[in-house]
Amino acid sequence: MDREYLDALSMDELWALHTQVDQILAARLVAEKRELERRLDQLGQGANSNEPAKNSPAKH
Repeated sequence: MDREYLDALSMDELWALHTQVDQILAARLVAEKRELERRLDQLGQGANSNEPAKNSPAKH
C-alpha cells in the first residue's frame, strides 16, 4: 500500500483497515504464543527426563 492510496481513503475506510490489521495481528500473536508454549512444554518435558525421580532415595 502506498501513501497516495492511504491519503485517498475516507476516515471510515481507514478505520476499517485499522480494524482488519488489528484482527490479523491479534490472530498472529495468538498463533505465535501457542507455538512458543508448545515448544516450552517440549523443553520442560526434556528437562524433567534428566532429573531424578522425587520419590527415589538420595544417593550418598
